[in-house]
Amino acid sequence: MASRSGGADLDATRLGGGAGLVFAALYLAHVVLQSPGPVDGSVATVAAYFAEHRFELLLSEVLNGIGLLVFVIFLAALAGTLRHAGEQVVAAGVLASGAVFVALGLVSTAAETALVRVADTGDPAAVLTLFELQATVPVVFAVTALTGTIALAVLRTRLLPRWLGFAGLGVTAVFLIGAVISVFGTAEGESSPLGPALFLSWMFVLCIGLIRAAPPQHHLVHH
Repeated sequence: MASRSGGADLDATRLGGGAGLVFAALYLAHVVLQSPGPVDGSVATVAAYFAEHRFELLLSEVLNGIGLLVFVIFLAALAGTLRHAGEQVVAAGVLASGAVFVALGLVSTAAETALVRVADTGDPAAVLTLFELQATVPVVFAVTALTGTIALAVLRTRLLPRWLGFAGLGVTAVFLIGAVISVFGTAEGESSPLGPALFLSWMFVLCIGLIRAAPPQHHLVHH
Protein backbone atom coordinates (compact mmCIF):
# COMPACT_ATOMS: atom_id res chain seq x y z
CA MET A 1 0.00 0.00 0.00
CA ALA A 2 1.09 3.61 -0.52
CA SER A 3 2.56 5.41 2.42
CA ARG A 4 0.96 8.56 3.78
CA SER A 5 3.90 10.52 2.39
CA GLY A 6 3.37 9.02 -1.07
CA GLY A 7 -0.30 9.91 -0.99
CA ALA A 8 0.47 13.48 0.02
CA ASP A 9 3.02 13.78 -2.79
CA LEU A 10 0.48 12.47 -5.28
CA ASP A 11 -2.13 14.94 -4.06
CA ALA A 12 0.37 17.79 -4.44
CA THR A 13 1.27 16.64 -7.95
CA ARG A 14 -2.36 16.57 -8.99
CA LEU A 15 -2.95 19.95 -7.35
CA GLY A 16 -0.10 21.33 -9.43
CA GLY A 17 -1.55 19.81 -12.58
CA GLY A 18 -4.96 21.31 -11.83
CA ALA A 19 -3.47 24.73 -11.12
CA GLY A 20 -1.49 24.53 -14.36
CA LEU A 21 -4.67 23.81 -16.32
CA VAL A 22 -6.40 26.81 -14.72
CA PHE A 23 -3.42 28.98 -15.65
CA ALA A 24 -3.45 27.67 -19.22
CA ALA A 25 -7.19 28.36 -19.57
CA LEU A 26 -6.77 31.92 -18.27
CA TYR A 27 -3.77 32.49 -20.52
CA LEU A 28 -5.78 31.23 -23.51
CA ALA A 29 -8.54 33.72 -22.68
CA HIS A 30 -5.86 36.43 -22.41
CA VAL A 31 -4.49 35.60 -25.86
CA VAL A 32 -7.96 35.50 -27.45
CA LEU A 33 -8.91 38.88 -25.97
CA GLN A 34 -5.60 40.35 -27.22
CA SER A 35 -6.31 39.34 -30.82
CA PRO A 36 -5.85 40.48 -33.50
CA GLY A 37 -3.66 43.37 -32.26
CA PRO A 38 -2.72 46.54 -34.14
CA VAL A 39 -1.87 46.01 -37.81
CA ASP A 40 1.40 47.93 -37.49
CA GLY A 41 3.58 49.62 -34.88
CA SER A 42 2.89 53.23 -35.80
CA VAL A 43 1.89 55.50 -32.93
CA ALA A 44 -1.45 56.42 -34.51
CA THR A 45 -2.41 52.82 -35.21
CA VAL A 46 -1.37 51.59 -31.77
CA ALA A 47 -3.13 54.41 -29.95
CA ALA A 48 -6.33 53.92 -31.95
CA TYR A 49 -6.34 50.15 -31.40
CA PHE A 50 -5.73 50.31 -27.65
CA ALA A 51 -8.28 53.08 -27.17
CA GLU A 52 -10.92 51.25 -29.21
CA HIS A 53 -10.38 47.88 -27.46
CA ARG A 54 -9.89 49.29 -23.98
CA PHE A 55 -12.29 46.95 -22.12
CA GLU A 56 -11.15 43.74 -23.84
CA LEU A 57 -7.48 44.53 -23.28
CA LEU A 58 -7.91 45.46 -19.62
CA LEU A 59 -9.94 42.29 -19.04
CA SER A 60 -7.21 40.26 -20.73
CA GLU A 61 -4.62 41.71 -18.36
CA VAL A 62 -6.78 40.96 -15.31
CA LEU A 63 -7.14 37.34 -16.43
CA ASN A 64 -3.43 37.09 -17.14
CA GLY A 65 -2.58 38.51 -13.71
CA ILE A 66 -4.87 36.01 -11.97
CA GLY A 67 -3.41 33.24 -14.10
CA LEU A 68 0.13 34.14 -13.04
CA LEU A 69 -0.91 33.97 -9.39
CA VAL A 70 -2.38 30.51 -9.98
CA PHE A 71 0.85 29.57 -11.76
CA VAL A 72 2.67 30.06 -8.46
CA ILE A 73 0.64 27.14 -7.05
CA PHE A 74 1.68 25.04 -10.05
CA LEU A 75 5.33 25.91 -9.44
CA ALA A 76 5.23 25.21 -5.71
CA ALA A 77 3.51 21.85 -6.14
CA LEU A 78 5.81 20.70 -8.95
CA ALA A 79 8.95 21.80 -7.10
CA GLY A 80 7.77 19.99 -3.97
CA THR A 81 7.20 16.80 -5.94
CA LEU A 82 10.68 17.05 -7.46
CA ARG A 83 12.30 17.61 -4.07
CA HIS A 84 10.60 14.53 -2.64
CA ALA A 85 11.87 12.61 -5.66
CA GLY A 86 15.42 13.63 -4.72
CA GLU A 87 15.87 16.15 -7.55
CA GLN A 88 16.86 19.17 -5.46
CA VAL A 89 18.79 20.99 -8.20
CA VAL A 90 16.10 20.54 -10.84
CA ALA A 91 13.44 21.63 -8.36
CA ALA A 92 15.43 24.80 -7.66
CA GLY A 93 15.76 25.40 -11.40
CA VAL A 94 12.01 25.05 -11.93
CA LEU A 95 11.30 27.47 -9.08
CA ALA A 96 13.88 30.03 -10.26
CA SER A 97 12.86 30.01 -13.92
CA GLY A 98 9.18 29.97 -12.99
CA ALA A 99 9.62 32.92 -10.64
CA VAL A 100 11.34 34.90 -13.41
CA PHE A 101 8.50 33.97 -15.79
CA VAL A 102 5.88 35.23 -13.32
CA ALA A 103 7.83 38.42 -12.60
CA LEU A 104 8.31 39.27 -16.29
CA GLY A 105 4.68 38.40 -17.00
CA LEU A 106 3.56 40.89 -14.37
CA VAL A 107 5.90 43.54 -15.81
CA SER A 108 4.37 42.98 -19.26
CA THR A 109 0.87 43.16 -17.76
CA ALA A 110 1.70 46.44 -16.01
CA ALA A 111 3.16 47.94 -19.20
CA GLU A 112 0.17 47.02 -21.31
CA THR A 113 -2.29 48.22 -18.68
CA ALA A 114 -0.49 51.56 -18.63
CA LEU A 115 -0.53 51.63 -22.44
CA VAL A 116 -4.31 51.20 -22.50
CA ARG A 117 -4.69 54.07 -20.05
CA VAL A 118 -2.52 56.51 -22.02
CA ALA A 119 -3.70 55.46 -25.50
CA ASP A 120 -6.24 58.26 -25.77
CA THR A 121 -4.11 61.00 -24.19
CA GLY A 122 -2.44 61.98 -27.43
CA ASP A 123 1.07 61.57 -26.00
CA PRO A 124 2.98 59.77 -28.79
CA ALA A 125 6.15 59.32 -26.73
CA ALA A 126 4.29 57.54 -23.92
CA VAL A 127 2.34 55.35 -26.36
CA LEU A 128 5.45 54.32 -28.30
CA THR A 129 7.55 53.67 -25.19
CA LEU A 130 4.93 51.53 -23.47
CA PHE A 131 4.11 49.64 -26.66
CA GLU A 132 7.75 48.77 -27.23
CA LEU A 133 8.18 47.83 -23.56
CA GLN A 134 5.23 45.43 -23.42
CA ALA A 135 6.25 43.94 -26.76
CA THR A 136 9.89 43.35 -25.79
CA VAL A 137 9.74 42.16 -22.17
CA PRO A 138 11.81 38.96 -22.54
CA VAL A 139 9.20 36.54 -21.22
CA VAL A 140 10.16 34.01 -23.88
CA PHE A 141 13.65 33.62 -22.37
CA ALA A 142 12.06 32.68 -19.04
CA VAL A 143 9.70 30.27 -20.82
CA THR A 144 12.72 28.67 -22.50
CA ALA A 145 14.40 28.08 -19.14
CA LEU A 146 11.17 26.84 -17.56
CA THR A 147 10.32 24.31 -20.27
CA GLY A 148 13.91 23.11 -20.33
CA THR A 149 14.14 22.48 -16.59
CA ILE A 150 10.74 20.77 -16.48
CA ALA A 151 11.74 18.60 -19.45
CA LEU A 152 14.90 17.56 -17.59
CA ALA A 153 12.80 16.83 -14.50
CA VAL A 154 10.54 14.55 -16.52
CA LEU A 155 13.54 12.69 -17.94
CA ARG A 156 15.24 12.32 -14.54
CA THR A 157 12.17 11.02 -12.70
CA ARG A 158 9.54 8.36 -13.37
CA LEU A 159 6.68 10.72 -12.67
CA LEU A 160 5.65 11.18 -16.32
CA PRO A 161 6.36 9.31 -19.59
CA ARG A 162 9.81 9.97 -21.01
CA TRP A 163 8.37 11.03 -24.37
CA LEU A 164 6.94 14.08 -22.65
CA GLY A 165 10.44 15.02 -21.50
CA PHE A 166 11.87 14.71 -25.02
CA ALA A 167 8.91 16.69 -26.38
CA GLY A 168 9.67 19.35 -23.78
CA LEU A 169 13.26 19.57 -25.00
CA GLY A 170 11.99 20.07 -28.54
CA VAL A 171 9.65 22.82 -27.37
CA THR A 172 12.55 24.39 -25.48
CA ALA A 173 14.64 24.49 -28.67
CA VAL A 174 11.80 26.23 -30.52
CA PHE A 175 11.40 28.78 -27.72
CA LEU A 176 15.15 29.43 -27.64
CA ILE A 177 15.16 30.18 -31.37
CA GLY A 178 12.12 32.40 -30.90
CA ALA A 179 13.77 34.20 -27.99
CA VAL A 180 16.81 35.05 -30.10
CA ILE A 181 14.67 36.13 -33.06
CA SER A 182 12.50 38.29 -30.79
CA VAL A 183 15.48 40.48 -30.00
CA PHE A 184 15.63 41.44 -33.69
CA GLY A 185 11.93 40.87 -34.40
CA THR A 186 8.91 42.93 -35.32
CA ALA A 187 6.22 44.52 -33.18
CA GLU A 188 3.91 42.28 -31.21
CA GLY A 189 0.99 42.99 -33.52
CA GLU A 190 2.88 41.32 -36.39
CA SER A 191 4.25 38.38 -34.41
CA SER A 192 3.39 34.76 -35.09
CA PRO A 193 0.78 32.99 -32.94
CA LEU A 194 3.01 29.89 -32.96
CA GLY A 195 4.66 30.72 -29.63
CA PRO A 196 1.48 31.08 -27.53
CA ALA A 197 -0.11 28.07 -29.27
CA LEU A 198 2.93 25.89 -28.60
CA PHE A 199 3.20 27.04 -24.99
CA LEU A 200 -0.50 26.37 -24.36
CA SER A 201 -0.36 22.93 -25.98
CA TRP A 202 2.68 21.99 -23.91
CA MET A 203 1.07 23.21 -20.68
CA PHE A 204 -2.18 21.32 -21.31
CA VAL A 205 -0.40 18.04 -22.08
CA LEU A 206 2.01 18.44 -19.15
CA CYS A 207 -0.74 19.24 -16.63
CA ILE A 208 -3.01 16.43 -17.78
CA GLY A 209 -0.02 14.14 -17.29
CA LEU A 210 0.53 15.48 -13.77
CA ILE A 211 -3.12 14.95 -12.86
CA ARG A 212 -2.93 11.36 -14.10
CA ALA A 213 0.51 10.68 -12.59
CA ALA A 214 1.16 7.56 -10.54
CA PRO A 215 2.84 7.82 -7.12
CA PRO A 216 6.67 7.91 -7.20
CA GLN A 217 7.99 4.39 -6.82
CA HIS A 218 10.32 5.14 -3.91
CA HIS A 219 7.32 6.26 -1.82
CA LEU A 220 5.64 2.84 -1.97
CA VAL A 221 5.81 0.62 1.10
CA HIS A 222 4.85 -3.03 0.70
CA HIS A 223 3.46 -5.08 3.58
